[in-house]
Amino acid sequence: MRKIFIYIFVFLIAIQQNVLSAQGKNFIRGLQGKDSLSMGKVLLGTLIVPGYGQAYNRDYWKIPVFYAGIGGGIASGLYFSSKMKDATHARNMIEYAQSAGLPQIVLDDVIQKYQKTADKFDTYKHNKNLSYIGAGIFYFAGALDAISSYKTDKIKRPVIPQRATLYSALLPGLGQAYNGDYWKIPIIYGGLGFCVYWIDQCDSQYSRYRTAFNKKYAVENGTSTDLDEFGGRYPLSTLKSARDIARRNRDLTILATGLVYILNIVDANVFAHLSYFDINDDLSLRCEPTLFNEASFASGEIEPAIGVKIKIKF
Repeated sequence: MRKIFIYIFVFLIAIQQNVLSAQGKNFIRGLQGKDSLSMGKVLLGTLIVPGYGQAYNRDYWKIPVFYAGIGGGIASGLYFSSKMKDATHARNMIEYAQSAGLPQIVLDDVIQKYQKTADKFDTYKHNKNLSYIGAGIFYFAGALDAISSYKTDKIKRPVIPQRATLYSALLPGLGQAYNGDYWKIPIIYGGLGFCVYWIDQCDSQYSRYRTAFNKKYAVENGTSTDLDEFGGRYPLSTLKSARDIARRNRDLTILATGLVYILNIVDANVFAHLSYFDINDDLSLRCEPTLFNEASFASGEIEPAIGVKIKIKF
């Protein structure tokens, strides 16, 4: 966890240095209308500062909408997080009262006081998750809107490869929908869904065998008498092998998920480029006899000759 915070801190410092550099000045000039930015830079600015793409596209009215959604989701999530702490405290108080051997009348008073709050823990947790998910949806919706509303005089094509690529990077399958390849969307989500399902299964198996291995190890070393879920039937070597296999399968499936995601981006980009090739049915091959002049090596004169002419029309 400490390393994660260090990486985040370094990343924020890098962003700050970039904003203060000449590249950062380019972002500011883009907002002022003095410079034009590429679609990728507009997306980057929106991911760093939500609403930047809307300001660049002059869609100012959208900025408070996205900030209201993001801010409302975060505020709601923090509110339900505090409620979860209250429910956790209530649970702890009930558990303490039950284990302290208090008189029944005192125990009943404690339960009556805290039970209602403790019962709401799962509801608070569910609402907290939904709030943060909602904030994330507004965040990525702002990024998608910045790309979809991006306009420049340099681009006159109905399908823009860069836009298709960024669409699929932000939301798998969206680039394919933009290209009109709707039939690919269920394939992409089928692959991603299978990978996510298999990751969950392998991770569950890994947790089972890891717990069983730890319990078996503790029993053999005399530090515990708690048997594993298999009743101690399997030796340590078997449990270790099963644990390592489950972990390896989980890690490989994670890599497969990343591969499906990358292929989704590459597919959107490639087929957006291919949309400009002329692949209509106006293609024909015609063979016909013809008469042409040919130089004779024997006489050195040009003489008429008969041959076959092939015409390809595309």
